Amino acid sequence: MCFRPDSVGGVNTCPECGQLNPSIAVNCIKCGAELPNGEGDGTEPVAAPAVAAPAAPSAPAPGAPASPGAPK
Repeated sequence: MCFRPDSVGGVNTCPECGQLNPSIAVNCIKCGAELPNGEGDGTEPVAAPAVAAPAAPSAPAPGAPASPGAPK
């Protein structure tokens, strides 16, 4: 596998929908909004929204084996 640093390929984040686009894109590939050119236009990268962790299940899933008891 080849892992390139962001500075090599580059991405451009859409200011409207947050879609990551190739640095050569002029318009967003998802919503079509015009993308900033990245040449000191004053725009800052948009941070991804925080995603909460899923809650712990309150009951075992149907058909799941029973939990083992406490050690004796």
